Amino acid sequence: MTNRIAATYDGGSATGNGEHTITFTPATPGARLILVVTSWLSMSAPAGWTEDHHALGFNHVYVYSKISTGAETSVALTMTDARLHAVLHERDDCPAKLFTTQASTTTSSMSGPAVTVPASASGRVFGAVNNPNGSASDATWNNGLVRHFYVDASSSNSAFAHGPMPAAGSRVFTLSNLVVSTNQASMAVVGYGSTDGQAPTTPGNLRTTSITGTAISVEWDPSTDNQAVAGYGLYRNGVKQGADQTATSYTFAGLVAGQSYVLAVDAADAAGNRSPKAQLTVVAEVDVTPPTTPGNLRLVTATLTSLQVAWDASTDNVGVAGYGVWLDGVPQGPDQAELGYMVTRLARGHAYTIAVDAADAAGNRSVKASLTASTLAGADPSAPPGLTATAGREQITVAWGPSDPGGLPIARYEVLLDGSVLTSTTALGYVIEDLEAGSTYEVAVRAVDTGSARGPASTTSVTVLSADWMALASPTFELGGWVGNARDSSGVEWVVEDEEGWSAGAQTIALSADSDSDDGGFSGPGRYSGRIVILSGVAIAPSRVAMLAAQERLTQALSPQEVAVLRVVEAHMTRQARVRLESGVEVTDRGSRAFAWALTVKAPDPRRYAVRPMYAEVEFAPGQTTGSTTITLAGDYPTIPAKMRLIGPVANPVIRLEQLGLEIRARPGTVLPDSRYELTIDLASRVVWSIVPPEVWPEPRPGRRLLGLFPARFALGPGPNTITLSGGVVAGQASGPRLVIETSDAWQ
Repeated sequence: MTNRIAATYDGGSATGNGEHTITFTPATPGARLILVVTSWLSMSAPAGWTEDHHALGFNHVYVYSKISTGAETSVALTMTDARLHAVLHERDDCPAKLFTTQASTTTSSMSGPAVTVPASASGRVFGAVNNPNGSASDATWNNGLVRHFYVDASSSNSAFAHGPMPAAGSRVFTLSNLVVSTNQASMAVVGYGSTDGQAPTTPGNLRTTSITGTAISVEWDPSTDNQAVAGYGLYRNGVKQGADQTATSYTFAGLVAGQSYVLAVDAADAAGNRSPKAQLTVVAEVDVTPPTTPGNLRLVTATLTSLQVAWDASTDNVGVAGYGVWLDGVPQGPDQAELGYMVTRLARGHAYTIAVDAADAAGNRSVKASLTASTLAGADPSAPPGLTATAGREQITVAWGPSDPGGLPIARYEVLLDGSVLTSTTALGYVIEDLEAGSTYEVAVRAVDTGSARGPASTTSVTVLSADWMALASPTFELGGWVGNARDSSGVEWVVEDEEGWSAGAQTIALSADSDSDDGGFSGPGRYSGRIVILSGVAIAPSRVAMLAAQERLTQALSPQEVAVLRVVEAHMTRQARVRLESGVEVTDRGSRAFAWALTVKAPDPRRYAVRPMYAEVEFAPGQTTGSTTITLAGDYPTIPAKMRLIGPVANPVIRLEQLGLEIRARPGTVLPDSRYELTIDLASRVVWSIVPPEVWPEPRPGRRLLGLFPARFALGPGPNTITLSGGVVAGQASGPRLVIETSDAWQ
């Protein structure tokens, strides 16, 4: 406990203040709070406080008190005037009120009726005076009271004093040196303390009942007192451990194994008298004994994708802290206190070895108990029925019927082109675009259930419709309905005589300062500018009419505000870029059936992209909390754009690009509860979208705040890119997370 003046308060001289709030730092639980107040008007005791005395002259003097809980930080007084002054004391030597006295006068001094100070009394005496007119700044008390705070204000002049308990016997408290005018000044004096000067006996037979590496428990025999023992104080290396307690046992926790501690206990009575301490020196035990092996490990239930086990509790010389669960030698998360565990996301019809061990707080682990159990052998989904593939120009429209589930619900369908997965979808149809005219493709669709089992694929072959033009040279340049280095369906031959900007690499623009988020590298010379492509040549038509029509088609191939795809088909590869018209189309006649032409377009994104995108997925393996895949990119652009879709359920996910050692890490506590929750991360634009069920929020919303770490240099590059997903399993979810990666090869 603390003996202190906790607060002084001056309400000011302005009138009209109805609420006076006195704030202070919390007191020690069990201490007495004594509030001495002088006021212009009368008032009531604040809630929870006792009025111990009220003196009235022209103005008022109040003394309130209460026993602190340790939670108080303020006290409110209601008096509809600003002329209120107060002092708040915190005392551990004032268990009871022993006497009060008061006086009033219109002279410079006053004396209250005599009080009797009891024999063996100890404690503190508190006094206050309110002088309506004149001054109280020189107020002086006798019997050891010392003025410590005063306020001279309009029509309310106050002074406060306190001092030790005087000697036993009859005592008269006198106040002098007031400057008094017409109205009476009023004084109050209150003594608090105890007549009990005898401390309790020392607690006997202090002894240990339990010693571990982190805690020591002690007991002792009760103390005695001439009045009564109020409680016991506990000390570790001389430092008191919290408030007094009434129990005769205690556990000192948070210890360090192998370290020596001096532990002590004393007794206290209601008067605040404390006994001598009983103490002993103890060394925290170094625990080297492991718990016993968990008993009766048994299979509780088995499903298509999960195994639930249970076991009997282990014992330990100190205490079992938790149990570890292992699947085929891989730990399944941190230790747990429960005596059972369900391993989810397993392959159907497969045998697994599950092991359990016990651990104590010192890190000792028991021998493992183990068993081998198998999941149920349910069927995979059926092949999607009714697969159709309708060919168009450079695209195939695919449709199919719903597969029959083999025991678990269908989660999605994968669409494959020539054996490679293009995408996954929950719909029963998909359009495959950017295909080569006249080429034949193998299209397949297969179902995936919620346990990640893939059924057989339905497969068909389809030939894309042939182009209505014939190539004359390589490369061909396709833009909307126009093709360069080709004879179109009207018989017009479009010869490209000069090409500028497509074959060359993109140009760089110097940066004023390095920037992680700009192309060109972390400390490279700059970022790449947009690509200007100029195509020029001659067109030869079979007739004058055909020539005029060809000129019209060329000028209308791309409107000034339109964005179109420029596709360049070379002998070894096909690449494309999104472009818009940079300047007008130039046409110059060269006779009645021929004309020269020039076409200038700009691609704001300087990359030249592969026509067919790349698709990959990462899933957790059975019983694992991590998964990985490698995408090998053949392009040469330093940073190749990609979009990643992280689909729940997963807790605290981390996406790592192994080649750079960089991680995209969610903020601690981030959870995608199930497969309806998704984060879409665009590595090119650095935009993150959060997708939740429509009843929670109907459309995607910004999700960057869910990421605690998103390095600016995290981007795919030429060569192998190994992406690893790790995170926590969401309780109660049978499926695991998926990380979908969509990208395209890109060249300078």
